Amino acid sequence: MRGFGFSLAANTFLREDPDGYFLLSRLPIKILRLNESLFRLLKHVQDGGEIADFASQNPGLDERNLLGILLSLVAKGYLKLDRIAEIEDFPPVSVIIPVKDQPEYLIECLQSLENLDYPKDRLEIIVVDDGSQKEVSGVIDSPDVRIIRQAESQGPAACRNIGAENARGEILAFIDADCIAGEKWLKEIIPLFTATKVGAVGGYVDGYYKDSLLDKYERVSSSLNMGKRLLLEGRTESSFYVPTANMLVTREAFVAAGGFKVGMHVGEDVDFCWRVRNHGYTLLYVPYGSVAHKHRNRLGRMLQRRSEYGTSEAVLYRTHRDKRKTFSIPVFSGLSFLALTLAILLVNSWPIAAMLLLFGLDLLRKSATLLKFNMVIPFPQVVYSTFRSYLSFFYFAFFHLVRYYLILIFALGFLWHPLWIFGGLAIICTSIVDYYVKKPKLLYPVFLFFYLLEHLAYQVGVFQGCLKQKYFGSYILSFRHA
Repeated sequence: MRGFGFSLAANTFLREDPDGYFLLSRLPIKILRLNESLFRLLKHVQDGGEIADFASQNPGLDERNLLGILLSLVAKGYLKLDRIAEIEDFPPVSVIIPVKDQPEYLIECLQSLENLDYPKDRLEIIVVDDGSQKEVSGVIDSPDVRIIRQAESQGPAACRNIGAENARGEILAFIDADCIAGEKWLKEIIPLFTATKVGAVGGYVDGYYKDSLLDKYERVSSSLNMGKRLLLEGRTESSFYVPTANMLVTREAFVAAGGFKVGMHVGEDVDFCWRVRNHGYTLLYVPYGSVAHKHRNRLGRMLQRRSEYGTSEAVLYRTHRDKRKTFSIPVFSGLSFLALTLAILLVNSWPIAAMLLLFGLDLLRKSATLLKFNMVIPFPQVVYSTFRSYLSFFYFAFFHLVRYYLILIFALGFLWHPLWIFGGLAIICTSIVDYYVKKPKLLYPVFLFFYLLEHLAYQVGVFQGCLKQKYFGSYILSFRHA
């Protein structure tokens, strides 16, 4: 059986010297001190070795723990996950699909499940009919599909719970009726459960429609699309989650978390993922095991849905007081952003000089650190790496302002005109970065049009939700030194 394949990320290398063992990154500049065992493991996998072989050669090491450590290094940007392990022992899987009045979507979803590359005798498909006007049993002719009919609609959360209660599988695989599963959906995700403490895994959600301008925008910017980077979080204050359009959960983690919160019609996947993590399980997202989602391909419906997502924030943050929007602030980048803000709002160029001074001091600090660890990087590359780190922080700061405060910024601009310049810079900065990273098949002005409307709709929903719940936890931030 072929196991997981890992390699060092670009511009990353291992070093062993009298001072110890290190994993070093040139871009961005990062230094991670390792113990000898982890250093040897990384050398082993870098040379193409299997994790199982390393565990067998080093008694006392658990292969599941080693996999978890390597995945965490992928999430931190030190490693790349090149290959998913092949499944040797196929666990029984129950695929659970809630549906209401979408028979044409359901038919195509079930057809895709028939084509899954997974043993049929290890696969169970459960459709929970949430009080459809016409029973979906009339359009399903497969004896391999179990149908559970709800006389009255209770919402998708209740349907998923009912499906789980009646499921026989060790793994519960949730997919929506308006999604089409890829052939490798299960085979590319299930091996990841072999890592220690992994309780739930989300896979890539692609766009089904690809023709219109909105389709092309949604394909890369949908709220269900979690991107191309592996993400991993345990019991932390971060707001990380994966959507139920493509979510696999162990039965143990599902029961421990108490299932989905009945009555929640938006954000129930976020609430569930946070509870899974709070119970000590690791939540993992991988850009593999894709499904294609039939997104709302009319502008009004798309914006309405974005607003609905926004309204769920108040309920979520009121329920989970331990969760925060967390900002890691490097001192020099943070002070530079403050200086830029003052320069724009005060219409004064002197703070720009402070930015240059801060940048120079940061270069000196980084150069001293590199010298301390005997890490030789050409000075122009140090300058470039530092400049990129500043741009990255500016992007995240501007993105938060665009996401939650853009309307307020432009409204206050009537009283203080420099706010319009500040808001405009925030929009241009975030949209250009997202356009470059997401690479939509759209001209930039078209992307910017949808981008602005999406953020405006979301922040209106957030404010409405906070007013309704009389709780404004969505606007509470947590800061920490990076």
